[in-house]
Amino acid sequence: MDRRKRILCWLFCLLAAGYLLSGCSGRGGGGTLNTDDWQSWRIGTPLAWSSDYYLSEQVRIPNLYLYDSIGDCIMALRFGYIDAIAVDALYAYSMTAGYPDLTILDQPIGEDALVAYITNARRDVREQMNEYIPQFKASKDYADLAERANAEEFIPNTDIPMAEGGEVLRVAINTGGSGYPYTYYDFVTEEPQGVDIEFIKHFAAEYGYTIEWFDSSWDACSLAISTGEADVFVYAISQYYAGEVEAMGTCLHSDPYFDLDLVLVTQAENMEREES
Repeated sequence: MDRRKRILCWLFCLLAAGYLLSGCSGRGGGGTLNTDDWQSWRIGTPLAWSSDYYLSEQVRIPNLYLYDSIGDCIMALRFGYIDAIAVDALYAYSMTAGYPDLTILDQPIGEDALVAYITNARRDVREQMNEYIPQFKASKDYADLAERANAEEFIPNTDIPMAEGGEVLRVAINTGGSGYPYTYYDFVTEEPQGVDIEFIKHFAAEYGYTIEWFDSSWDACSLAISTGEADVFVYAISQYYAGEVEAMGTCLHSDPYFDLDLVLVTQAENMEREES
């Protein structure tokens, strides 16, 4: 009798394990993803990224899973807990460059844009910046920046003129975070580089500012903006969160200076199965 119980328990465990494994493989493992019905997919996204805000507050998809990091999202995708990862397009390009088994869906699922935080005492800087942004976005410099940013590898423009001897503009940045290709430290040029950096350099050159970098953590940069220790903070700041920060009186924000697509990243084999 005891032996029979052990056999039944063993069979039950095998069935349970098989069920769990089939569940972990999910729709992603079965190759049945329908791109026309992506809102029914199990979507993972890093907590507090703009894709999180967009999918939870605007689209409100039924199966949204939040993870602490992009690495956690990738592991969840590979083990079949989710069908796709929602991120901005620029980050997605760097993801697929590092993980060739991943692919980006052709059709964006939404849009975002970058803004700058500006300390409350420098409303003049916000006025100048908002005056400059339409001019910048209509320029060849912006078109060139967008082309280089929407690529697997960001190649910085090192020829942007820098004013000397002008009024100092204290710019808070965080090159120590995971801000590539927006703001990062480039070991080749030994300087901060990225989409945010090029925008603020163009702006400073237009108005004759001499940039003084305040390079620290996100928390330190946010505090520097709120206290006036820094004038401007740029670091892949989503337009979705900026209004709430300004409403709390913490700081001001600029108009959007760089437009982004929000996209889905999934395993390439899933899409290959669907196409076949």
